[in-house]
Amino acid sequence: MGAIWGQNRRENPQGALGFLEGLLIDCDAGVGETVLVGGGPASGKTHLQHQVVVRAKELGIVTLTATGAADERDVDGGVIDQLLASPLLPPSLTGHPAGGDGGNTDERIAGLCSAIHRLARERAVLVAVDDLHHVDETSARLLLRLQRRAPSAALLLVLNHADGSYADSPFTSLPHRHVELTPLSVQAIAELVPDDGLPERIHELSAGNPLLVRALVDAHRDSADTGSAYSEAVQRLLHRYGSPLREVATAIAVLDSDVTTEAVAIVAGVDPLEAEASTGRLADAGLVAGVRFRPPAAAAVVGGLRGPEKARLHVRAAEVKHARGLSPAEVARHLVAAGEATADWALPVLVAAAEQVMLGDDIDFATRCLKLASSVSTARWEQQTISQLLAKITWRVNPAAAAPHLRSLREAGSLDRSDRIGLARQSLWLGDRDTFERSFAALEHDSEPLDPRTCAELVLAGHWHYGVSTTTAEPGDPWLQTATSLAAVWHTGGTETTSACAERILQNCRLSDTSLEALSTAILALAYDDKADRAEGWCTSLSEEAEYRGAITWKAMLDAIGASLLLRRGDVTGAVDLGTRALGTLDAPNWGVAISYPLATLLIAYTASGAFKNAAAVLRHPLPDAAWGTLGGVRYLRARGHFHLATNRGLAAVSDLRQCRRILQEQDLELPAVLPWQADLADANLRLGNTAVAVELAKQSLAGPADAYTRGSALRVLALAGDAAARPGLLNRAAEEFKASGDRLELAKTMRTINHLSQRAERAGSLVKAVHVPRQGRARPPVPRPAGRPEPVSPSASVLSEAELRVVELAVAGRTNRQIAESLYITVSTVEQHLTRVYRKLGVAGRAALAGEFDNAESAQ
Repeated sequence: MGAIWGQNRRENPQGALGFLEGLLIDCDAGVGETVLVGGGPASGKTHLQHQVVVRAKELGIVTLTATGAADERDVDGGVIDQLLASPLLPPSLTGHPAGGDGGNTDERIAGLCSAIHRLARERAVLVAVDDLHHVDETSARLLLRLQRRAPSAALLLVLNHADGSYADSPFTSLPHRHVELTPLSVQAIAELVPDDGLPERIHELSAGNPLLVRALVDAHRDSADTGSAYSEAVQRLLHRYGSPLREVATAIAVLDSDVTTEAVAIVAGVDPLEAEASTGRLADAGLVAGVRFRPPAAAAVVGGLRGPEKARLHVRAAEVKHARGLSPAEVARHLVAAGEATADWALPVLVAAAEQVMLGDDIDFATRCLKLASSVSTARWEQQTISQLLAKITWRVNPAAAAPHLRSLREAGSLDRSDRIGLARQSLWLGDRDTFERSFAALEHDSEPLDPRTCAELVLAGHWHYGVSTTTAEPGDPWLQTATSLAAVWHTGGTETTSACAERILQNCRLSDTSLEALSTAILALAYDDKADRAEGWCTSLSEEAEYRGAITWKAMLDAIGASLLLRRGDVTGAVDLGTRALGTLDAPNWGVAISYPLATLLIAYTASGAFKNAAAVLRHPLPDAAWGTLGGVRYLRARGHFHLATNRGLAAVSDLRQCRRILQEQDLELPAVLPWQADLADANLRLGNTAVAVELAKQSLAGPADAYTRGSALRVLALAGDAAARPGLLNRAAEEFKASGDRLELAKTMRTINHLSQRAERAGSLVKAVHVPRQGRARPPVPRPAGRPEPVSPSASVLSEAELRVVELAVAGRTNRQIAESLYITVSTVEQHLTRVYRKLGVAGRAALAGEFDNAESAQ
């Protein structure tokens, strides 16, 4: 084969391996060649050479290997010593000294070259040298001599050179082949790891760089952390590059944006020409796409920086970007990363950045900006400004932490409109009504008028927490008209008007700090107008938005409302699940007075399901003192009163419900849709046996402006307290009112009462027949009685009471005394007393005889 002069091939490492394996086979057959293999750092040259050496040994080819090193370039004959270290070489070769002085060096090189050439004429020989550009001068002269003689023997030279050193290399002046390594393709990666989609992902991360590819493939095979393996590979790659390329790489990674040559050069501390050249080499290595690092590579580079070095580079980056006029947020990211803000311009940049990123709901970064600003500020007015901003920002995720900043706002001598809005907003959440009203009044009398939407939102927020919200805003404003009409839902219940206003609020108010209660009111207004699907749809959508925007406080409140909607629909289990999650989203201090809302919902849900132990556990949650002055606190009192009623604590129930009435009357509030205290007290008195009082309260409730829910509650009391003949009609009317109100829970409760009374009437008739009608066909045997026990009372004078009938029904159905007590919300002792009286009245010996009486009565029908 004739000599080939500079034939150039571009191959990825796998293709190059196939090409070199072919040359090994040719060498084994007696054909010699010289191959120069080029490529940048981590292009796969070293790994390729290792594979070639392994393959040569498998073929029985004598292998001589060496690696040049930058710190050994002055070691005369250092590479020759490595080549001759092979144990396979004959003593005739290993006995040659590597170097010498003066003219003896040429003679020794010539002798050694001749010895290797003679060996190659007898056996195939591979000479593989890595990092040819670092080979010492004496060793390079030997390799050049071998290159000249390679075509005349079975001698294959594989010499790896650095990227960019090929043109100036003396080895290019002699016959050779040149292989330039290119990145691995997706197809080449697929041969290493054939999993669907993985080769494409690996190529996307590595741009085919062999070092990065192998790291990712190995991590996949070993089920290791791919991100960690990738980061380590990037660090190894940068270590191989050395200076100044490593400094340029870190500068690009730290800058992340605005990566111009000038900016990179300043941050890296290098010449602009070096910065440009290094950037090109990084692009060739697959780390940089265009002028920016691939995202995982940037993280790996920055992750490898030490603390002081990282801070220094970020400070430089901040200075460069500030000088170029980039946005405050872009500059502040570097100041926060460095943890330093000593420049004169740093403090205002941090404050401006916090305000800027809050528009995009980046609460965490805004907080970090302000805390860094606070650490370097010295003036009192600066600290006050920072504290005011922190109060606004922190509330969305940690209302309790905003309390100290809130005190700073209250103590401030002068506040702008934004500060007053924040003060009003947070005062409501913490139950500080006086501060809310003063702030709201100041906003309305400010020289800069409060925008109508914010005014409407704060009006509804005031109604939500306190039932009232005075305003002197323009009465003809459509925003205020909508808010006022919507707030009427607490008095009238759901109507076409409140639903229309609710939809307008939901469509026009973006979820924000000031709109939370306004949107909540609108959601409940739809539910009160029997539009549960619309209400739940809006609530779910807004909760998802709050979660996406990282506003934990918003999400917690919206989920609490969602739980109450599920409860109204009759989904007690769903209400408990969502209410529990909402309560756990914030700890008690962060809930503020609003904690009363999820607690009241859980208390009602557990009571409705008979889970009284869980309900009692809810009562152990602390309620802030300020909550008792809010509507939420009254809701909680009402829920606790219903729990007491369900657990046969009538006196405690009446106390709670009377306290609800007292709080509302002290504040001159009449809110039947939220707190129908008259109907509640009527129900409580009915259960205590105060029938006349119950009837009077129910009639009073119906006489005033009552919503559908209140009417349904009052009608149900009148039905149970009045004449049995009128009972079905009143209960059916009550059911219709609950249906109109959208409260499926109370509707279901009323329907159960209707069905229960119907069944009771049938069973009562059976029991009466069992007492009055003699059995057909046989006389009733006498019932044995203990000595001294009185004769049974005559049936004509012994009529079972309503309470006794309820107990008998459950007893003959096979319920235990404890189960009967839980079903009827009475104690086990009360059940036993009722049964004792029933046995005496009916003249039966016990439960078994009672069941027999009932069965016989039914069969006699």
